[in-house]
Amino acid sequence: MRAEILRSQGIAFAQIESGFDEESLVISDPKCFAYMACIKKLESTLFVLAQENKLEDALRGGILCADSVVSVEGKLLRKAKNKQEAINMLEFQSTKQVSILTALAYKSQRGSFTDMSACHLELGCFDEAHLREYVDSGLWRGKAGCVMVEGFHRRYIRTQVGLESSALGLSIEKLLVFLGLL
Repeated sequence: MRAEILRSQGIAFAQIESGFDEESLVISDPKCFAYMACIKKLESTLFVLAQENKLEDALRGGILCADSVVSVEGKLLRKAKNKQEAINMLEFQSTKQVSILTALAYKSQRGSFTDMSACHLELGCFDEAHLREYVDSGLWRGKAGCVMVEGFHRRYIRTQVGLESSALGLSIEKLLVFLGLL
């Protein structure tokens, strides 16, 4: 989704694997987890690029890292590992407020910044058949808390506070303002 957001704004980019394993973080606070995962991804990316003698070139264009997590009632919801875990997460979200916390870190030769944004969604009651269809589709895989704002969750959003782009994993409006200042 982040790649789609960048493409929609005409921002050229190349994706590289940072090598950072989020599972290594032992943090239960959702905000701290998102922030630390993002910062560790940036540190790892800088290290990888330096090892490949590509750091200076990358810093000319800018390096962007982001991480999103889902929080319900203060509980951190990570990525589900299997269908049953996905069902449990989704059932836990039904009729509750879901907070999607997105951290981003940008670094270039001209400057750097970090941002933490949140989008809070008040959800209605999930239809059981629709929930099972979503889980069977596998579209929840790789998504924090199995949340898919652009898909399954869309029809259940009663109220939204915060940028939808934050819920999608990249607060593009904030990034564009910063890039415009450079």
